[in-house]
Amino acid sequence: MRVGVISDSHGMTGRLSTLLMAMEAEGPLDALIHLGDGYHDLSDLGVPLPPIYQVAGNCDFFRSDTRMTVELSGARLLLTHGHYQNVKQNREQLFSVALDEHVHAALYGHTHIQKMEWRSGLLLLNPGSAMNGCYAILNINRLGAIDAKLYGQE
Repeated sequence: MRVGVISDSHGMTGRLSTLLMAMEAEGPLDALIHLGDGYHDLSDLGVPLPPIYQVAGNCDFFRSDTRMTVELSGARLLLTHGHYQNVKQNREQLFSVALDEHVHAALYGHTHIQKMEWRSGLLLLNPGSAMNGCYAILNINRLGAIDAKLYGQE
């Protein structure tokens, strides 16, 4: 399963369209994840998209769905924008929530800074800011093993 991960598009739908084309240039996406601050940006594109999983960020007013857990191809993923887990200070609270949720990966945004680290077998990943041209691709095999790669630079 090939999954595109974006965050912090902040209404920049033109940039988002460019990123989606870049993601699909290497093969079709089976799912797309948006980690907040641009909650409606994907629906504003008006193009066919793979299944979308998304959470609201601190700039997505009138939305309360700021965290969710999904299972894709056997991998459990925690999706959050990260502002409630104070990810601008450190990732300790995010890591704790991820352990409590028994997930394989915690995906977050908010900082606009790309970050990928493995901690105790758990992937913590921030794709960076989509409005700045950053995203991530997750490849999840049938056994739920995750391979991740960051694209773009911030």
